[in-house]
Amino acid sequence: MNTMIWKCEQFVGGKMRQQNMFETENQAREFVRKFSEVAPDVIFRIEPMPLEHVWN
Repeated sequence: MNTMIWKCEQFVGGKMRQQNMFETENQAREFVRKFSEVAPDVIFRIEPMPLEHVWN
């Protein structure tokens, strides 16, 4: 079982607008790649997160 998920946060104008969770780093990076083509002014941050920090 994968004990990590990948959190992808989207920032516009210095403020976080949306947060998405992905099962793998590749899924998160693919999301960023596709979304960046549509909204080039959005800044992304991808980081791993242990599952126990999300669900108790």
